[in-house]
Amino acid sequence: MKIKAVIFDMDGTVVDTTQLEYIAWKRMFDEQNVDFSYDEYIQVLGAKGAEIVKGKLHKEESFIEDLLEKKEEYFKELVQQKGLELIPDVEKVLLESRKLQLKLALATGASQEKLDFIMEKFNILHYFDAVVTADNVKNGKPDPEVFLRASEKLQVAPEECLALEDASNGVEAAQKANMACIAITSTRGRDQLEKADLIIDRYQDLSLKEFLLQQVMEK
Repeated sequence: MKIKAVIFDMDGTVVDTTQLEYIAWKRMFDEQNVDFSYDEYIQVLGAKGAEIVKGKLHKEESFIEDLLEKKEEYFKELVQQKGLELIPDVEKVLLESRKLQLKLALATGASQEKLDFIMEKFNILHYFDAVVTADNVKNGKPDPEVFLRASEKLQVAPEECLALEDASNGVEAAQKANMACIAITSTRGRDQLEKADLIIDRYQDLSLKEFLLQQVMEK
């Protein structure tokens, strides 16, 4: 099956948010006297924020929304203090995708508000033909809903899409959506991403053209 579209995760795959995100989450949970280790955070990467809070606190919906707003405030403060960077060479992959005439989507477990805040800092949103956020789906990763919604928006069959991910939940979601997946080790080790079709340490080493040719030959 020929790949016609590439669907990117955002946090840890396009933008290097992992450390600042964790600090914001930990501060919010510390205020609730709840432990939240870095290992726990890594395990839930890709999930919707509400799902992460519900997993730790048994509170009513309105309280959870308040906590999420607080966590986003902390994240924004940290970004203003420390700045934010793209994952090195991700724009090389975006440009190559365009040269190969592939459609592009961004499929994230982040809210639309957070995506807007981050994308104000980088001139890359124009690369994407479609965007799907946590606001557009009921279930977060590892549920495949966000990827399936992205393929629907692109009007490309799921099996004709390639997902780019950095987290095991994202790789599992891509697999459940029947999509090929390339995983980058920006947040997880290779042993945590082994279900991906290809694992890379740097975008600099990735040739999409070669990967797509290999996919065609293997089918």
